Amino acid sequence: MMSMYFLPNSVEEIIDTYDEDIIITSREGKIIKVTQISGEHYGMKPSELLGKSVLDLQAQGIFSPAITPEVVEKKKKIVTVQMTPSGRKVLITGIPLFNDQREVEFVISYSYELSELIVMKEYLQDLETEMSKVKEELAHLRDQHIQISSLITESHSSIRAIKTARKMARLDVPIVIQGEHGVGKTSLAKFIHAQSNYSEGSFIEVNCGSIPDSIFENAFTGQLDAKSQGYLSLSSGGTLVLKEMDQLSIASQATLFTLLNKQTTTRIIAISEIPLEELVHQGKFREDLFYLLHITSIALKPLRERPEDLERAISFYLQTFNKKYQYNKKIADDVYIHLLQLEWKANFRELKNVMERIVIESETNLITLQDLPIQYQPLEGEQIGIELDGQSLPHILEFVERKVLLNTQKRYKTTTEMAHVLGISQPSVVRKLKKYSTSLDKKNE
Repeated sequence: MMSMYFLPNSVEEIIDTYDEDIIITSREGKIIKVTQISGEHYGMKPSELLGKSVLDLQAQGIFSPAITPEVVEKKKKIVTVQMTPSGRKVLITGIPLFNDQREVEFVISYSYELSELIVMKEYLQDLETEMSKVKEELAHLRDQHIQISSLITESHSSIRAIKTARKMARLDVPIVIQGEHGVGKTSLAKFIHAQSNYSEGSFIEVNCGSIPDSIFENAFTGQLDAKSQGYLSLSSGGTLVLKEMDQLSIASQATLFTLLNKQTTTRIIAISEIPLEELVHQGKFREDLFYLLHITSIALKPLRERPEDLERAISFYLQTFNKKYQYNKKIADDVYIHLLQLEWKANFRELKNVMERIVIESETNLITLQDLPIQYQPLEGEQIGIELDGQSLPHILEFVERKVLLNTQKRYKTTTEMAHVLGISQPSVVRKLKKYSTSLDKKNE
C-alpha cells in the first residue's frame, strides 16, 4: 500500500488553497494540519490549533465532542454535530486514513456551520425537485412538438383569444395570459409555444409564487450549484412560462426584472389570475416589470361565461372517461341542462373532476341527477325538465338562461344581488329580465 506523507504547514501545501475548514489530526488526536479558515467556528486562529490535542480542546470546552477518537475506534467515516463556545452547532465529518497495517494513522475532518447547511439543503431540495421535473419534460420534448389536447374553443371569446395567440406567437414579444384558476391558461401557453419560432426548444413552467425570495435569483440562474442549471438556461431557445405572477413579492419582482432585462434567447409568457393592471394600481406590482411583460395580453373568461365551451367540455370529458374506464354511459337530459347552469368556480378542473366521479360512481349506463355529488345536485324546485332531441344549442342555452334567471329571481330581492351571484352586470340582468318578461314576473328594486 502506498504510504502518505504530509509536508510542514507551508505555502506549498495544497491544503492551504482550500477555502474550507479542514483539519488533519494524528491517531492520538494531535492537530498537524489546518486550513486558512480553521478555527473560525471555535473563535480561534489556525495557528492556535496547530500542535494542540483535540482531547485537550474538548476538555477546555472549545468544542464537544471530539471526532478523532470515535473515527479511530470505529475505523470508518463519522458524521456528528459539535457545539461551539458561542452555542452554535457545527456539522463535522471525520474520515480515517489507514497505514499498511490497516490501522488508522490520520483523521481528516471538515466542518460547516449547521445554519448554513440548512439553508443550502432546503434550497437544493426545492431546486432538485423542480429541476427533475424540468429535465423529464426536456427529455420528453427534445425530439417532438407539444401536443395541444386540452384546449376547447367553441365560444366567441375563446376563438378571439386563439386568434390573438396565433398572431402573437409569430412575434418575438412577451405575452401575459390572465384568467381564473382552471380556465386553460397553461394550455393556451402551450398552444403559443407550438405555433412560435421557439417550438423546437423547451417548454418550462415555473410557479414563481412558491419560490422564496432568498433563493429566487439562484433558481433562475443556477449560481449556487455549479452542476445545476437555472430556469433561464434550461429554457434558452424555448419558452419560459412564469405562473402565479400575482403571487410574487416586490423583492422577487425586482430580481425578475433585472434577470429578464439581460436575457434575449427565451420567449416569456407570464400567467396571472388577477389582472396585473389592478396590482399596479394597488401598488402590489412594479411598473417597470409590468411594462416589460405586458406587450400584449390575452384574457380567458371563466367557463360559466363560455356556454359553448362548457357544452363541448361536458361531451369531451364524458367521452374521455367512457374510453378510459371502458364504459358506455350517457347523461340524462336534465343532468346535462343542470350541468350547464352551475357556476364551476374552478372551471375546467372542477368540471373534469365531477365528470370523472359521476362516470365511475353511477350504477347504470344512464347518469341521473341522483348520481351527481350531493353538493352539485339541484335544490328542490330547481330541477329542469326538457327533451333535447332535435333542438339546437342556442335554443337549449336560451332555455337554460331563462330557467336560471327564474331560479335566481326567487332567491334574491334585487337585480344588483342577482348580478353579483350570476357574475354579470346589473344592466345585463335588467335586459335579460325584459327579454323574458312574458314568462318572468318583473322585480322591483
